[in-house]
Amino acid sequence: MFKTLLSKIGLRSEARPISAAPTETLAQLRDSVAARLRREPEVEEVAIDPGNPAVLRVRLANGGSEAVTGTVDVTNVYGRPYRLRNDLDREAAIENLVQSVLVTVRRPELDLQHVFANIRFRQAGNEQDAATPLAEELAGDVAIVLQLDTPQSLVGLARADLGERSVAEIRQAAQRNILREMSKLQEERVNDHMIAYRIDDNPPLTPAIVLTDEFWAMVDQNFPDGALLILRQRDEVAVIDRKSPSALITARQLIDMAKHRGVDFLSDRISKDATVGSSL
Repeated sequence: MFKTLLSKIGLRSEARPISAAPTETLAQLRDSVAARLRREPEVEEVAIDPGNPAVLRVRLANGGSEAVTGTVDVTNVYGRPYRLRNDLDREAAIENLVQSVLVTVRRPELDLQHVFANIRFRQAGNEQDAATPLAEELAGDVAIVLQLDTPQSLVGLARADLGERSVAEIRQAAQRNILREMSKLQEERVNDHMIAYRIDDNPPLTPAIVLTDEFWAMVDQNFPDGALLILRQRDEVAVIDRKSPSALITARQLIDMAKHRGVDFLSDRISKDATVGSSL
C-alpha cells in the first residue's frame, strides 16, 4: 500500500478556540519548573540555559549508575494556554512535566498493555547501546519509536528496559494496543478535502494510528484517489485529498503555522514520494 508522507508534524484544528495567553513570561514558568525540580531527591543539579528562556539543564542521580543529564523545555506547557487558565491547571501542568523528567530514572514496570509504537523525531544514538531508545527509520527525519504509556508521559523504551522480552514481542503488543485505542478515535471533517483524526483521551498516541491497516482503510474510504498525510505535531493526524488543486499549498501553510506556534512541533520537511507501511 503506497501513501504519500507529506510532513511529520501532528495537527491541531485551527477552528478550536484558544484561551487568553498566560499572564507569566516563559522565563517565569521555567523558573517555577526549576524550583519544583530542585525539591526532588534524584535531582542533583538544575541550571538555566542562558541562551534560551525555555530550557533547563538537569542532572539526575540514577541509583548508583552514571548520572543522567538532559534538557527540559517548558515551551509546550507555556504554549498550551488552556492548561494555564487558573493556578490549579498551571500547577498540574508543572507537576506533569516534572514527573515526566523523573521517570527517566524512576523506570516504571514494563506492562505490555501500555506499550506502543509511535512516530517521533529521530534522535541520534548508538544502536548497539542497550540504553539507546528503540527506533526504526520511517521517512525524512522521523522514526517509529517504541514507547511506554505512563500516567505522566510517553517514555521511550530501550533494549535495557525489555528484560527477557524480545523486540518482536513488544511490537506485537504495541499493535494490539493501538487497535484498542482506535476505538476512541475522533474524526473531524475540516472541509470537503481535509479530515483530522485524534485520540481524544490520549492525544500523544494519535500518530501511531498511521501504522495500522485500519487507519488506511478509513483514508481510502474517504479519499479513494489518494491522500496526503500531515503530521504537523504530536497530537493529531490529518489527511488532504490529493485531488484538491491546493493540496500541497494547504499542507505547506499548515506546516508553517505549526512551526511558528512551536507547540509539539516535529518537523518541517515534506517528502512527496515517501511510502508509509502499515506494519510495525
